[in-house]
Amino acid sequence: MAVLSCLMFLLLELCLEVSASYSVSGLYQGVWYKPVEHYALLGQSFMNISGISAVRCSVRCLSHRGCFSFNYERINQACQMNNVSAEHVCDNLQGMPYFSYYDATATPLTCQVNTYVSGHGKSVPEFLSFEKLGLEDGSIPDESLSASSNYISSHSSTPAGGRLNKLPGESAIGGWHPSVADTNQWIEVDLGNSTYVTGVLTQGRSGGPAGQWVTMYKVQYEPPSPTCLVDVKDQLGQTQMFNGNIDRNSIVERRFFKPVLAVKIRIVPVGWRDFICLRFELLGCK
Repeated sequence: MAVLSCLMFLLLELCLEVSASYSVSGLYQGVWYKPVEHYALLGQSFMNISGISAVRCSVRCLSHRGCFSFNYERINQACQMNNVSAEHVCDNLQGMPYFSYYDATATPLTCQVNTYVSGHGKSVPEFLSFEKLGLEDGSIPDESLSASSNYISSHSSTPAGGRLNKLPGESAIGGWHPSVADTNQWIEVDLGNSTYVTGVLTQGRSGGPAGQWVTMYKVQYEPPSPTCLVDVKDQLGQTQMFNGNIDRNSIVERRFFKPVLAVKIRIVPVGWRDFICLRFELLGCK
């Protein structure tokens, strides 16, 4: 049995090695590895292996009963196997250039994908099918939305007012409107399950003052594990800033550089016209 097991892992290494060198995102024996790019779990490594690919590192971790996650450093092709996942020591997950953190807790991809080879010779996933995730049509319930604060008056704001194409009602404004306008404000969606999110649609406030909308924002997400927020990154590994709206009703679509696997998505306005006011929808794969 031991010989058969070794042969199985060897075959897995050989098959996976053809399709990936620096990252691995695949399903094997019910385990799905998905990287958190430019992060590493510090202080939890019990074994370091140099000169192997991320694919081989994932196989080694799968075959070791004490391995719950791993860091992979691309420059030196270094595999660091961890004895816990970041879910249990979230504060130890730190931003680290050239590293990726892998945790075997995410769910398999269900939407259609294709791959293409980038200018650096890497195989890159391209999402071909995506859809609105349910803010506009109400399939994401009101209790799944939360915010840093809400404007309260005779015509008030709630997080649920931030749904795309939401119109003002008798006692509610047409949009999410925080109580103050500063860069500490946010609106968040709990997706319920691990979901690939590919972008955002935004609008300004419907009705009321003529010039209230978000002109720039960033997006944060909570991976299936760990339970802490990570910024959506651009092609350079920096926090991606998204240009927002220039009027109240036009819908502006912004795509992420790479899809993210998330259980929560948070929109953080960093620029606005007159006051923060937002309606939005998420794009992704259900």
